[in-house]
Amino acid sequence: MLIVGLTGDVGAGKSTLSMVWKDMGALVIDADRVARDMWKLPVVQKKAAERWGSGFFEGEWKSVLAKIAAKIFTDDCEYDFVSNLLHPATLAEVERLANKAEGWVVVEIPLLFECGRPKWMDYVVYASASAEKREERNASRGWDSGEIKRRESKLMSRDKKIGMSDWVLENSGSIEEWETKARELGKIFLEKERPSAS
Repeated sequence: MLIVGLTGDVGAGKSTLSMVWKDMGALVIDADRVARDMWKLPVVQKKAAERWGSGFFEGEWKSVLAKIAAKIFTDDCEYDFVSNLLHPATLAEVERLANKAEGWVVVEIPLLFECGRPKWMDYVVYASASAEKREERNASRGWDSGEIKRRESKLMSRDKKIGMSDWVLENSGSIEEWETKARELGKIFLEKERPSAS
């Protein structure tokens, strides 16, 4: 089994890489989705409600998630609280899912280095893009440059994360060029995943 961590700039095209690699046979685990599911656990809601108020989780789930985002991206203390609440449990669940798999596993995890690179991860790929390209890609989410900077202000510096990665893919061209880069690296991972002939 080969486990590849995928991280990178906000809006650099991580989802496209995951999609291409999934088509090439990888099992893709979305750590953000795992973390979102953690919020539905009674024990997690109980700890958060003790801090934020008993009615915090009432109402439409999308609105609840928006309230959580508003708290953690505007207050360092709340960000640290949520990180301590979710990150260890999320990584443990991702590891459990990865260990159940066979072959090539891709873990898409935006906060990989912020959580601490786990020992069970064989390689890390960093998806990089210019500020202009990231702003263009994030426009569909309703995020402007200010929102991107607000979110990235909580993260480790991109230069440091790039230096800690095994591969860095620069998304500077068309979607077709990005998909080509994904397939080329995917072929390398497929070769590493296959056991060598004895």
